[in-house]
Parts: sequence; structure tokens; C-alpha cells
Amino acid sequence: LSGRRRSSGRSAVIAAADGLCETGRLSRNDRRPSANKRRLSKANTMVQETGNHVHHDQRSAISRSHSAGGSERAGSSKVNRNINRFSNFVKSGMEAYVLGESRMNGQSGEKHEIIISGPLVQWRPIQQYYTCTVDKPKKETKLKGLKSFIAYSLTSSLSRIQVSRRYKHFDWLHDQLSAKYIMIAIPPLPEKQVSGRYEDDLIDHRKHILQLWVNKICRHPVLSQSEVWLHFITCTDEKEWKNGKRKAEKIAIDNYSERQVDKFQRSVKTSEDAMRVMQERLGVFQKLFIGPVKSNWQKMALAFVTLAQSFHTDDHPGSNRMVDALKQTAHHYHQIGEDFEAHSKNDMEPVMESLYSFKGTIQTAPDILHVHKQAIQKYRECEGKLSHADAERIKRRVDSTSYAVLAEMNHLNTEKIEDVRVTMYNYLKRQAEFYQKMANSLNDMAKLYEF
Repeated sequence: LSGRRRSSGRSAVIAAADGLCETGRLSRNDRRPSANKRRLSKANTMVQETGNHVHHDQRSAISRSHSAGGSERAGSSKVNRNINRFSNFVKSGMEAYVLGESRMNGQSGEKHEIIISGPLVQWRPIQQYYTCTVDKPKKETKLKGLKSFIAYSLTSSLSRIQVSRRYKHFDWLHDQLSAKYIMIAIPPLPEKQVSGRYEDDLIDHRKHILQLWVNKICRHPVLSQSEVWLHFITCTDEKEWKNGKRKAEKIAIDNYSERQVDKFQRSVKTSEDAMRVMQERLGVFQKLFIGPVKSNWQKMALAFVTLAQSFHTDDHPGSNRMVDALKQTAHHYHQIGEDFEAHSKNDMEPVMESLYSFKGTIQTAPDILHVHKQAIQKYRECEGKLSHADAERIKRRVDSTSYAVLAEMNHLNTEKIEDVRVTMYNYLKRQAEFYQKMANSLNDMAKLYEF
């Protein structure tokens, strides 16, 4: 990254000439027969350093780490391009961006700052937090009833405007964000299921996953300010909505840094495996609670009923009280069986949904890290083949990419901690409430026999 040192000497704002938080369109003058035709846009990334020279050294370390002993001598201006034109590095536009073969046309007003604070490289925190609620799924029709679909209402605390969006609109938005912000991990949407798509359980499940998805977008320092996202949650006019969609579609899209990326890549694998194990274990519990556990409690209820019937033939004065106590016990046991099934849905399903959302988000990380790695590799290929000035321009673009990746890594780690903390807290509280309710019920049953 390049920029100007402020007069204060203690802090500096580095205005990146070319950022790569988002991609957009190639200008007409920059189109070449062999160049990637994917659209690119400018990210206008700002990096703010806080503190003293230690942070400046960190920035230098990131820049130096992209060099593998190349010379600063002037050389041939020819740089070998990636032979595989279908690789993500090429298709995403990263190669053309690093080589300076695309003129980045960023959207005015959309700038994103990266802050270096001690060992952390992070996006500038959100200045104004807001929330967005997904609610009121409703079956609607068009073409005089020939086509039906489920629409969800979205209401943001930012504008208090309620809009109606279909699943296909969420799917479109996901594609736009994925193409526009190639260095950011976009959370997953619920799986698209056709069979039984209007069943209440499926609609409710999809609503919960969409709510998790919306929550993650609102909490992301970059995505929450994206023009296409804000248009998605605020536009109510049909004509403006379509115009905004067309506009969005038109703007398509250190050993230090490498050590951090490698460390994060290893953590992604372990996190993914851990989430998978948690999902499997919870899935086993759900099947047990819905099947054998519920069945056994309700079979015990029938056993209490049978035992109660055996007292009907007795003429003993206490027999009636025993019959009543046993029947009430049977009723409670049957209800506990129902409660186990409800517990698996109401208390365990939210955990499964959170794990699905987080696992789907981190699964996008390897592609991001691979693109970053290839950007560094491309820079190293250029060293010694270009003039010092041209090599420096490429290095600045690669540095910008590194800062974006490090900031996104920090955001994902922060999100992981918060997601697991909130999910486990709510799950264990519900577990305690469920078993406390069962203990209270068993105590009440015991009192029935105090006669």
C-alpha cells in the first residue's frame, strides 16, 4: 500500500490507490484479447495505522514478505500470465488487478478502512450498528395464481422500512456479494429445496437460517455498508428495485502475512471438523429424543395405566387414591415423552442452524486464501522482470490484498467466538430449563403418593 505520512508522525492514513475488497468492471481501454473479461471495480480501501513505529515495521514486514529475494533491477516488461484461464485467480479478476491491467472504477462514497492496532489487522469497526428482522413468511402468487412462492418480510432498525423478498432474491444478493467482495467470506443461504417447499417446518427452518444470514451481514463492517445490501433491505418501489438490481449487476465485480494466513488456514480445517462432529452428535441426540427416548417414556406411561387398572377390582378404601395417582403419573410420563420431542426441535435445532451457518461461512475461506496466495506468487514472478517502478505498483496492489485478507480473517475469528458463545449459552440455559422442568414434574408426581 502506498500513501502519505501525516505530519503528526504518530499515525498515518494510507490511501490505497487500488484495493481489492470488491471487484467491478474493466474499462474499455484496458480490455485485451487475452485479459480476463470478468468485471472489476475499485474498493477504495483505506488503511489506518495507529501508534508508533512498531506498526510501521509491521506494515513493512507484510510488504517484505511478498518478496522472495528478487532484484530491484529493471528487466523485461513481459510477465507470464496464468495458463489456466479458468482458475479462480483469473476468473475473479485478481490476476488482471495485480498486473495493473484493469482500471478500477469504484463506486463513489464506498470506502473501507483497515486499522492496524498492535498485532491485529482489522476492518474499521461499524460506526452505527443496526439489525434486520426476517419475519412473516407468507405464500403469495403471481400470473393470476399460476405461480406461487413464499415471501419474507424484512425490517431494518436503520430505516424501519418493511420490504418483501423471495428466496430467489436472497439467492441473487448472495451471488452479487460473492462476485463483488472476493476477499470476504459470504455466509451460506439455506439449501434450496423444491419438494415439500410449503411445509411449515421447512418454511420455519428457512426463516431461521435467513435470519442468521441477515445477522451476519449486519455485523460485518464492510457488507453492512454495501450499496447492494442497503438497496435490498430498503427499496419498496418495484421500478426502483429493478433499476437497482440492474445497476448492481452492471458493476460486477511478508512472511508475516503468509504465516498468519497459514495459521488461519489450519484453524479453518480444525473448526470445520469440530463443527461437523458437533452436528453429528446433536443429530444423534435429536433422533434419540424423537424416537426411542420419547417412545420409552410413553411406554412407561402405558405401564402406569395398566398398573392403575389392576386396582379397580380392589374394594380397599385407598384403591381409588392409588388409581388417581397412577393415572396422573401416566399422564406426566406421556407428556415428558412429548417434551423430549419438542426439546429436540426448539432447543437443539437452533444450535444445528448456527453450526450450519458458521460452517458454511468458513468453507468459503480456502478459496479466498488461495486467491491471496496466487497474488503473492504472481508478484514474485514479476520481480526481476519489470522495472523497479512497475514492480512497486504491483507490490502495492498485493499489499492491499494482504491487508484485506488479514482484516477478514480477524473478523471471522471474532465472529466465531461470538457465535459459539451465544449459541452455547442459549443451548445450555435451555437444557437446564428443560431438565429442571422435568425434575419439578417428577417431584410433583412423588407428592401424589404421600397418603
